[in-house]
Amino acid sequence: MGSPAAHLGRVCIRQATRGLSQFSHSENGTVPLCNPRITPYDAVCIVLGLILLTAAALKGHQLATEPVAETSLFSSRWLLIGVVEFELFFGLWLLSGLYPRRTRQAALVCFSAFACVSFYKALSGEATCGCFGRVPVNPWYTLLLDLAAVAALLLCRPARRAETSPLPLSGEGPGVRARASLLPLAAEGPGVRAGAGARPACIFGLFLVAGIPAALAMGTYRAATLDDSGDIFGDSEFVVLEPETWIDRPFPLLKYVDVGDRLTEGEWIVVMYHHECPSCQEAIRHYKREAISLASASDSRRIALIEVPPYHGHRAASDRHCLAGRLADVRHWLVSTPVEIELHHGIVARVSNSDVDEQIRRASLLLERHHPRIRMAQDLTGARFLVRESAPVEGVTQGIGQGLPATLTR
Repeated sequence: MGSPAAHLGRVCIRQATRGLSQFSHSENGTVPLCNPRITPYDAVCIVLGLILLTAAALKGHQLATEPVAETSLFSSRWLLIGVVEFELFFGLWLLSGLYPRRTRQAALVCFSAFACVSFYKALSGEATCGCFGRVPVNPWYTLLLDLAAVAALLLCRPARRAETSPLPLSGEGPGVRARASLLPLAAEGPGVRAGAGARPACIFGLFLVAGIPAALAMGTYRAATLDDSGDIFGDSEFVVLEPETWIDRPFPLLKYVDVGDRLTEGEWIVVMYHHECPSCQEAIRHYKREAISLASASDSRRIALIEVPPYHGHRAASDRHCLAGRLADVRHWLVSTPVEIELHHGIVARVSNSDVDEQIRRASLLLERHHPRIRMAQDLTGARFLVRESAPVEGVTQGIGQGLPATLTR
Protein backbone atom coordinates (compact mmCIF):
# COMPACT_ATOMS: atom_id res chain seq x y z
CA MET A 1 0.00 0.00 0.00
CA GLY A 2 2.78 2.45 0.89
CA SER A 3 2.80 5.34 3.28
CA PRO A 4 0.22 8.18 3.14
CA ALA A 5 2.98 10.58 2.05
CA ALA A 6 3.86 8.38 -0.90
CA HIS A 7 0.20 8.11 -1.86
CA LEU A 8 -0.20 11.91 -1.71
CA GLY A 9 2.91 12.31 -3.83
CA ARG A 10 1.49 10.04 -6.52
CA VAL A 11 -1.81 11.97 -6.49
CA CYS A 12 0.00 15.32 -6.85
CA ILE A 13 2.09 14.04 -9.75
CA ARG A 14 -1.03 12.70 -11.48
CA GLN A 15 -2.90 16.02 -10.99
CA ALA A 16 0.06 18.04 -12.20
CA THR A 17 0.32 15.90 -15.33
CA ARG A 18 -3.37 16.29 -16.11
CA GLY A 19 -3.31 20.05 -15.46
CA LEU A 20 -0.14 20.75 -17.37
CA SER A 21 -2.04 21.40 -20.59
CA GLN A 22 -3.97 24.20 -18.87
CA PHE A 23 -0.89 26.28 -18.20
CA SER A 24 1.70 28.04 -20.32
CA HIS A 25 5.11 28.83 -18.89
CA SER A 26 6.68 32.24 -19.02
CA GLU A 27 9.93 33.48 -17.66
CA ASN A 28 8.09 34.98 -14.67
CA GLY A 29 5.87 32.01 -13.79
CA THR A 30 2.79 30.16 -14.96
CA VAL A 31 -0.23 31.85 -16.53
CA PRO A 32 -3.59 30.12 -17.14
CA LEU A 33 -4.52 29.88 -20.79
CA CYS A 34 -7.88 31.20 -22.05
CA ASN A 35 -10.63 28.88 -23.13
CA PRO A 36 -10.06 28.42 -26.87
CA ARG A 37 -13.80 28.15 -27.58
CA ILE A 38 -15.22 31.40 -28.99
CA THR A 39 -18.61 32.27 -27.55
CA PRO A 40 -21.25 34.44 -29.30
CA TYR A 41 -20.27 37.30 -26.99
CA ASP A 42 -16.63 36.95 -28.08
CA ALA A 43 -17.68 37.08 -31.74
CA VAL A 44 -19.74 40.23 -31.13
CA CYS A 45 -16.80 41.92 -29.40
CA ILE A 46 -14.44 41.02 -32.22
CA VAL A 47 -16.79 42.41 -34.88
CA LEU A 48 -17.50 45.62 -32.94
CA GLY A 49 -13.82 46.09 -32.16
CA LEU A 50 -12.89 45.81 -35.85
CA ILE A 51 -15.66 48.26 -36.78
CA LEU A 52 -14.38 50.81 -34.25
CA LEU A 53 -10.77 50.42 -35.42
CA THR A 54 -11.86 50.85 -39.06
CA ALA A 55 -13.87 53.97 -38.22
CA ALA A 56 -10.96 55.39 -36.22
CA ALA A 57 -8.51 54.76 -39.07
CA LEU A 58 -10.73 56.35 -41.74
CA LYS A 59 -11.63 59.39 -39.64
CA GLY A 60 -8.05 59.80 -38.50
CA HIS A 61 -6.77 59.77 -42.09
CA GLN A 62 -9.33 62.41 -43.07
CA LEU A 63 -8.45 64.68 -40.14
CA ALA A 64 -4.73 64.31 -40.84
CA THR A 65 -5.02 65.13 -44.55
CA GLU A 66 -7.80 67.71 -44.92
CA PRO A 67 -9.52 70.50 -42.99
CA VAL A 68 -12.90 70.23 -41.34
CA ALA A 69 -15.87 72.53 -41.83
CA GLU A 70 -16.55 73.24 -38.15
CA THR A 71 -20.19 74.25 -38.46
CA SER A 72 -21.49 72.56 -35.30
CA LEU A 73 -20.38 70.83 -32.11
CA PHE A 74 -20.36 67.43 -33.82
CA SER A 75 -18.01 68.74 -36.54
CA SER A 76 -15.54 70.38 -34.15
CA ARG A 77 -12.02 69.26 -35.01
CA TRP A 78 -10.91 68.64 -31.43
CA LEU A 79 -14.07 66.70 -30.63
CA LEU A 80 -13.50 64.50 -33.67
CA ILE A 81 -9.89 63.91 -32.61
CA GLY A 82 -11.16 62.82 -29.18
CA VAL A 83 -13.67 60.47 -30.83
CA VAL A 84 -10.91 58.91 -32.96
CA GLU A 85 -8.71 58.32 -29.91
CA PHE A 86 -11.62 56.80 -27.98
CA GLU A 87 -12.57 54.48 -30.85
CA LEU A 88 -8.95 53.36 -31.19
CA PHE A 89 -8.63 52.54 -27.48
CA PHE A 90 -12.05 50.92 -27.06
CA GLY A 91 -11.64 48.90 -30.28
CA LEU A 92 -8.39 47.43 -28.94
CA TRP A 93 -10.04 46.79 -25.58
CA LEU A 94 -12.94 44.90 -27.18
CA LEU A 95 -10.50 42.69 -29.07
CA SER A 96 -8.57 41.93 -25.86
CA GLY A 97 -11.53 40.25 -24.12
CA LEU A 98 -10.64 41.80 -20.76
CA TYR A 99 -13.23 42.26 -17.99
CA PRO A 100 -16.11 41.02 -20.16
CA ARG A 101 -19.00 42.08 -17.94
CA ARG A 102 -17.81 45.65 -17.45
CA THR A 103 -16.74 45.85 -21.08
CA ARG A 104 -20.21 44.78 -22.18
CA GLN A 105 -21.79 47.55 -20.09
CA ALA A 106 -19.40 50.15 -21.50
CA ALA A 107 -20.09 48.93 -25.07
CA LEU A 108 -23.85 49.25 -24.52
CA VAL A 109 -23.42 52.86 -23.41
CA CYS A 110 -21.02 53.59 -26.28
CA PHE A 111 -23.16 52.26 -29.12
CA SER A 112 -26.34 53.71 -27.61
CA ALA A 113 -24.68 57.14 -27.72
CA PHE A 114 -23.57 56.50 -31.32
CA ALA A 115 -27.16 55.60 -32.20
CA CYS A 116 -28.44 58.89 -30.74
CA VAL A 117 -25.91 60.90 -32.77
CA SER A 118 -26.77 59.00 -35.97
CA PHE A 119 -30.49 59.58 -35.36
CA TYR A 120 -29.90 63.31 -34.84
CA LYS A 121 -27.89 63.58 -38.07
CA ALA A 122 -30.50 61.57 -39.97
CA LEU A 123 -33.29 63.88 -38.79
CA SER A 124 -31.14 66.90 -39.69
CA GLY A 125 -31.01 65.68 -43.28
CA GLU A 126 -27.23 65.29 -43.45
CA ALA A 127 -26.06 63.29 -46.46
CA THR A 128 -23.39 61.37 -44.55
CA CYS A 129 -22.81 60.59 -40.91
CA GLY A 130 -19.04 61.18 -41.09
CA CYS A 131 -18.41 58.01 -39.09
CA PHE A 132 -16.06 56.58 -41.71
CA GLY A 133 -14.18 59.67 -42.86
CA ARG A 134 -14.37 60.30 -46.58
CA VAL A 135 -16.51 57.20 -47.15
CA PRO A 136 -20.08 58.54 -47.40
CA VAL A 137 -22.57 56.53 -45.33
CA ASN A 138 -26.19 57.54 -44.87
CA PRO A 139 -26.95 58.28 -41.18
CA TRP A 140 -29.96 55.96 -41.33
CA TYR A 141 -27.62 53.05 -42.16
CA THR A 142 -25.28 53.82 -39.29
CA LEU A 143 -28.31 54.13 -36.99
CA LEU A 144 -29.33 50.58 -37.98
CA LEU A 145 -25.75 49.39 -37.41
CA ASP A 146 -25.62 50.96 -33.94
CA LEU A 147 -29.00 49.52 -32.98
CA ALA A 148 -27.91 46.09 -34.21
CA ALA A 149 -24.79 46.36 -32.04
CA VAL A 150 -26.89 47.25 -28.99
CA ALA A 151 -29.26 44.33 -29.67
CA ALA A 152 -26.36 41.89 -30.08
CA LEU A 153 -24.80 43.02 -26.80
CA LEU A 154 -28.13 42.61 -25.00
CA LEU A 155 -28.67 39.12 -26.38
CA CYS A 156 -25.13 37.80 -25.98
CA ARG A 157 -23.74 37.70 -22.48
CA PRO A 158 -20.18 36.79 -21.51
CA ALA A 159 -19.65 33.24 -20.28
CA ARG A 160 -18.75 32.60 -16.66
CA ARG A 161 -15.07 31.71 -16.57
CA ALA A 162 -13.06 30.82 -13.51
CA GLU A 163 -9.67 32.38 -13.04
CA THR A 164 -8.12 28.94 -12.66
CA SER A 165 -9.72 25.67 -13.78
CA PRO A 166 -10.32 23.15 -10.98
CA LEU A 167 -8.17 20.08 -11.32
CA PRO A 168 -9.93 16.68 -11.22
CA LEU A 169 -9.04 14.48 -8.31
CA SER A 170 -8.45 10.75 -8.26
CA GLY A 171 -8.39 9.24 -4.87
CA GLU A 172 -10.65 9.52 -1.91
CA GLY A 173 -10.29 10.48 1.63
CA PRO A 174 -10.37 13.72 3.55
CA GLY A 175 -6.62 13.97 3.51
CA VAL A 176 -6.45 13.93 -0.26
CA ARG A 177 -9.26 16.46 -0.65
CA ALA A 178 -7.77 18.74 1.97
CA ARG A 179 -4.37 18.71 0.35
CA ALA A 180 -5.80 19.00 -3.19
CA SER A 181 -7.58 22.18 -2.13
CA LEU A 182 -4.18 23.74 -1.73
CA LEU A 183 -3.32 23.24 -5.43
CA PRO A 184 -5.06 26.43 -6.72
CA LEU A 185 -3.30 28.40 -4.01
CA ALA A 186 -0.01 27.07 -5.19
CA ALA A 187 -0.67 28.56 -8.62
CA GLU A 188 -1.35 32.01 -7.18
CA GLY A 189 2.20 33.19 -7.39
CA PRO A 190 3.75 36.49 -8.54
CA GLY A 191 4.15 35.03 -12.02
CA VAL A 192 0.39 34.51 -12.36
CA ARG A 193 -0.38 38.02 -11.15
CA ALA A 194 2.24 39.49 -13.49
CA GLY A 195 0.84 37.52 -16.42
CA ALA A 196 -2.73 38.58 -15.58
CA GLY A 197 -1.69 42.22 -15.90
CA ALA A 198 0.23 41.71 -19.12
CA ARG A 199 -2.77 42.08 -21.42
CA PRO A 200 -3.96 45.47 -20.06
CA ALA A 201 -0.38 46.74 -20.27
CA CYS A 202 -0.17 45.48 -23.84
CA ILE A 203 -3.42 47.25 -24.77
CA PHE A 204 -2.24 50.54 -23.27
CA GLY A 205 1.09 50.16 -25.01
CA LEU A 206 -0.52 49.61 -28.42
CA PHE A 207 -2.82 52.55 -27.83
CA LEU A 208 0.06 54.87 -26.97
CA VAL A 209 2.14 53.70 -29.94
CA ALA A 210 -0.71 54.32 -32.39
CA GLY A 211 -2.67 57.06 -30.63
CA ILE A 212 0.04 59.63 -29.91
CA PRO A 213 1.37 59.93 -33.51
CA ALA A 214 -2.20 59.96 -34.82
CA ALA A 215 -3.20 62.77 -32.44
CA LEU A 216 -0.16 64.82 -33.49
CA ALA A 217 -0.93 64.32 -37.17
CA MET A 218 -4.60 65.26 -36.74
CA GLY A 219 -3.94 68.24 -34.48
CA THR A 220 -1.12 69.86 -36.47
CA TYR A 221 -2.73 69.75 -39.93
CA ARG A 222 -3.02 73.17 -41.59
CA ALA A 223 -4.82 73.87 -44.85
CA ALA A 224 -3.53 76.29 -47.49
CA THR A 225 -4.82 79.88 -47.51
CA LEU A 226 -5.05 82.88 -49.86
CA ASP A 227 -3.39 86.24 -49.40
CA ASP A 228 -4.83 89.55 -50.62
CA SER A 229 -3.18 89.18 -54.03
CA GLY A 230 -4.61 85.71 -54.56
CA ASP A 231 -1.40 83.75 -54.00
CA ILE A 232 -1.82 80.37 -52.30
CA PHE A 233 0.24 79.75 -49.17
CA GLY A 234 0.75 76.15 -48.06
CA ASP A 235 1.36 72.80 -49.67
CA SER A 236 -2.01 71.30 -48.85
CA GLU A 237 -4.29 70.41 -51.73
CA PHE A 238 -7.15 72.02 -49.79
CA VAL A 239 -7.55 75.80 -49.70
CA VAL A 240 -9.87 77.31 -47.10
CA LEU A 241 -11.74 80.38 -48.36
CA GLU A 242 -12.98 82.93 -45.80
CA PRO A 243 -14.97 85.54 -47.78
CA GLU A 244 -15.89 87.50 -44.65
CA THR A 245 -12.23 88.57 -44.37
CA TRP A 246 -12.13 90.01 -47.90
CA ILE A 247 -14.20 93.16 -47.28
CA ASP A 248 -12.53 96.36 -48.58
CA ARG A 249 -9.88 94.23 -50.30
CA PRO A 250 -9.43 93.12 -53.92
CA PHE A 251 -11.38 89.99 -54.76
CA PRO A 252 -8.60 87.36 -54.36
CA LEU A 253 -10.17 84.81 -56.71
CA LEU A 254 -10.10 86.99 -59.82
CA LYS A 255 -7.13 85.09 -61.29
CA TYR A 256 -8.84 81.74 -60.68
CA VAL A 257 -12.25 82.60 -62.18
CA ASP A 258 -12.59 82.21 -65.95
CA VAL A 259 -14.64 85.43 -66.16
CA GLY A 260 -12.46 87.31 -63.68
CA ASP A 261 -11.47 90.03 -66.17
CA ARG A 262 -15.11 91.09 -66.51
CA LEU A 263 -15.60 91.25 -62.73
CA THR A 264 -12.94 93.97 -62.37
CA GLU A 265 -15.23 96.56 -63.97
CA GLY A 266 -18.56 97.82 -62.72
CA GLU A 267 -20.71 96.54 -59.88
CA TRP A 268 -21.36 92.83 -59.50
CA ILE A 269 -23.18 90.46 -57.17
CA VAL A 270 -21.06 87.31 -57.29
CA VAL A 271 -22.74 84.13 -56.05
CA MET A 272 -20.51 81.12 -55.41
CA TYR A 273 -22.28 77.76 -55.36
CA HIS A 274 -21.84 73.98 -55.46
CA HIS A 275 -23.96 72.04 -57.92
CA GLU A 276 -24.87 69.29 -55.41
CA CYS A 277 -26.05 71.76 -52.73
CA PRO A 278 -29.90 71.94 -52.51
CA SER A 279 -29.78 75.42 -50.95
CA CYS A 280 -27.51 76.54 -53.78
CA GLN A 281 -29.97 75.35 -56.43
CA GLU A 282 -32.80 77.25 -54.79
CA ALA A 283 -30.59 80.32 -54.46
CA ILE A 284 -29.63 80.15 -58.16
CA ARG A 285 -33.29 80.22 -59.18
CA HIS A 286 -33.81 83.23 -56.95
CA TYR A 287 -30.78 85.13 -58.32
CA LYS A 288 -31.79 84.48 -61.90
CA ARG A 289 -35.13 86.13 -61.18
CA GLU A 290 -33.29 88.90 -59.35
CA ALA A 291 -31.06 89.46 -62.40
CA ILE A 292 -34.12 90.07 -64.56
CA SER A 293 -35.52 92.48 -61.95
CA LEU A 294 -32.24 94.43 -61.83
CA ALA A 295 -32.14 94.71 -65.62
CA SER A 296 -35.74 95.90 -65.85
CA ALA A 297 -35.10 98.49 -63.11
CA SER A 298 -32.01 99.82 -64.95
CA ASP A 299 -29.88 98.90 -61.96
CA SER A 300 -26.16 99.08 -62.66
CA ARG A 301 -25.46 95.90 -60.71
CA ARG A 302 -25.22 92.58 -62.49
CA ILE A 303 -25.20 89.05 -61.17
CA ALA A 304 -22.47 86.46 -61.76
CA LEU A 305 -22.98 82.82 -60.82
CA ILE A 306 -19.64 81.11 -60.12
CA GLU A 307 -19.59 77.31 -59.83
CA VAL A 308 -17.14 75.84 -57.33
CA PRO A 309 -15.57 72.49 -58.33
CA PRO A 310 -16.23 69.62 -58.56
CA TYR A 311 -18.23 70.53 -61.63
CA HIS A 312 -21.44 68.97 -62.80
CA GLY A 313 -21.91 68.20 -66.50
CA HIS A 314 -21.67 71.03 -68.99
CA ARG A 315 -20.85 74.55 -68.04
CA ALA A 316 -23.84 76.84 -67.44
CA ALA A 317 -24.37 79.32 -70.25
CA SER A 318 -24.41 83.08 -69.69
CA ASP A 319 -27.30 85.21 -70.90
CA ARG A 320 -27.95 88.93 -71.19
CA HIS A 321 -29.13 89.11 -67.59
CA CYS A 322 -26.76 86.75 -65.75
CA LEU A 323 -23.07 85.90 -66.16
CA ALA A 324 -21.98 82.28 -65.58
CA GLY A 325 -18.44 81.25 -64.68
CA ARG A 326 -16.33 78.63 -62.96
CA LEU A 327 -13.64 78.60 -60.31
CA ALA A 328 -10.50 76.89 -61.62
CA ASP A 329 -10.04 73.28 -60.56
CA VAL A 330 -6.42 73.78 -59.45
CA ARG A 331 -7.04 72.95 -55.77
CA HIS A 332 -9.83 71.71 -53.54
CA TRP A 333 -11.60 74.92 -52.55
CA LEU A 334 -13.39 74.79 -49.20
CA VAL A 335 -16.08 77.43 -48.81
CA SER A 336 -19.54 77.48 -47.30
CA THR A 337 -22.05 77.96 -50.12
CA PRO A 338 -24.12 79.65 -51.31
CA VAL A 339 -22.29 82.89 -50.52
CA GLU A 340 -23.00 86.32 -52.00
CA ILE A 341 -20.10 88.72 -52.62
CA GLU A 342 -20.76 92.27 -53.81
CA LEU A 343 -17.95 93.79 -55.89
CA HIS A 344 -17.30 97.44 -56.76
CA HIS A 345 -14.71 97.53 -59.54
CA GLY A 346 -13.05 94.36 -58.26
CA ILE A 347 -13.12 95.42 -54.57
CA VAL A 348 -15.21 93.39 -52.12
CA ALA A 349 -17.85 95.70 -50.63
CA ARG A 350 -20.10 93.20 -48.84
CA VAL A 351 -20.27 89.48 -48.08
CA SER A 352 -23.33 87.60 -46.91
CA ASN A 353 -24.63 84.08 -46.69
CA SER A 354 -27.35 83.95 -49.34
CA ASP A 355 -29.03 80.89 -47.92
CA VAL A 356 -32.77 81.17 -48.57
CA ASP A 357 -33.59 80.11 -45.03
CA GLU A 358 -31.58 83.06 -43.71
CA GLN A 359 -33.54 85.38 -46.00
CA ILE A 360 -36.80 83.93 -44.71
CA ARG A 361 -35.70 84.50 -41.12
CA ARG A 362 -34.87 88.14 -41.88
CA ALA A 363 -38.20 88.62 -43.61
CA SER A 364 -40.02 87.20 -40.58
CA LEU A 365 -38.21 89.64 -38.28
CA LEU A 366 -39.10 92.50 -40.63
CA LEU A 367 -42.74 91.48 -40.57
CA GLU A 368 -42.84 91.36 -36.79
CA ARG A 369 -41.31 94.82 -36.56
CA HIS A 370 -43.45 96.70 -39.10
CA HIS A 371 -46.60 94.54 -39.30
CA PRO A 372 -47.17 92.92 -35.89
CA ARG A 373 -50.54 91.49 -36.94
CA ILE A 374 -49.06 89.73 -39.96
CA ARG A 375 -46.99 86.59 -39.66
CA MET A 376 -45.38 84.07 -41.99
CA ALA A 377 -46.88 80.56 -42.03
CA GLN A 378 -46.07 77.29 -43.76
CA ASP A 379 -48.38 74.49 -44.85
CA LEU A 380 -47.70 70.75 -45.01
CA THR A 381 -46.32 70.98 -48.54
CA GLY A 382 -43.65 73.45 -47.45
CA ALA A 383 -45.22 76.45 -49.23
CA ARG A 384 -44.99 79.69 -47.24
CA PHE A 385 -47.60 82.43 -47.14
CA LEU A 386 -48.53 85.51 -45.13
CA VAL A 387 -51.52 85.47 -42.82
CA ARG A 388 -53.37 88.10 -40.81
CA GLU A 389 -54.74 86.40 -37.70
CA SER A 390 -56.19 83.18 -39.23
CA ALA A 391 -56.97 84.16 -42.83
CA PRO A 392 -54.39 84.17 -45.65
CA VAL A 393 -53.60 87.64 -46.93
CA GLU A 394 -53.00 88.19 -50.61
CA GLY A 395 -50.68 90.82 -52.01
CA VAL A 396 -49.27 92.17 -48.74
CA THR A 397 -45.72 91.27 -49.62
CA GLN A 398 -45.17 94.29 -51.82
CA GLY A 399 -42.19 96.12 -50.33
CA ILE A 400 -41.88 93.68 -47.44
CA GLY A 401 -40.48 90.55 -49.07
CA GLN A 402 -38.50 92.31 -51.74
CA GLY A 403 -35.64 90.16 -52.93
CA LEU A 404 -37.08 86.97 -51.43
CA PRO A 405 -37.90 83.84 -53.45
CA ALA A 406 -41.32 83.69 -55.03
CA THR A 407 -42.18 80.62 -52.95
CA LEU A 408 -42.74 82.93 -49.98
CA THR A 409 -46.14 83.97 -51.31
CA ARG A 410 -48.99 82.22 -53.01
